[in-house]
Amino acid sequence: MCTVTIVPTPRPGQWRMACSRDERHGRAPARPPEPRIGPGGRAYLMPVDPVSDGTWVAVNDAGLALTLLNYNPKQPPTDRTVSRGGVVTALAGCATLEDAVAACAAIPAGDMMPFRLVLCDGQRFAVWRSDEPAESIPIQPLDRPVMFTSSGLGDHLVEPPRRELFDGWFSEESEPWVQQQDAFHAHRWDDRPHLSVAMSREDARTVSYTTLDIGPDAITMRYHPDRPDLPAHPSVATLERTAVTP
Repeated sequence: MCTVTIVPTPRPGQWRMACSRDERHGRAPARPPEPRIGPGGRAYLMPVDPVSDGTWVAVNDAGLALTLLNYNPKQPPTDRTVSRGGVVTALAGCATLEDAVAACAAIPAGDMMPFRLVLCDGQRFAVWRSDEPAESIPIQPLDRPVMFTSSGLGDHLVEPPRRELFDGWFSEESEPWVQQQDAFHAHRWDDRPHLSVAMSREDARTVSYTTLDIGPDAITMRYHPDRPDLPAHPSVATLERTAVTP
């Protein structure tokens, strides 16, 4: 479904999330990022999946970013009917990471196909796998680059090679990490395109690449509507960063 990376930067209050989206052929293309207003009046940006009117990635004016990846166990359930497209939008109005983590308990995950939700405020991140209790989601410090990945082939097949590539790519010696991030998402193995980050196989491919540049004053979402190693006309949307009132 996706490969997601998050990298801190040396500049205070600035960080970056990148998301490659993989989909089966024939799925309707997403619409470019657009602004929306969440509960409580908080603004956020999201590319729009026209099937669900939901999204897989969003960032709000508090600097909170959320992205969802499919979770593909070896034996997935077959009786789930509720779309996962509303998970991110249900939480995008949250002002803080703690608020969003607490709100996960209201998501009807048991009615959805399995997923992993990644939440980040630039200093910390949290990951919720939908088959685990929402009440015990750990919050961890973002002190070095992190990666999450999934595939309809089976997460257990794509995780090892992509993880090995990521660990080598983002070693301590490779800083500044932001310059490495785009190249990582555009990486392809000629002999293993189905396992590559910029993926293609007979029934699916990477269809878009979205980056979130979050700074202390402004937020920029860039949406590249194709594989990141291929040319396309990107769309850019911005938000003014708004302080969170305690």
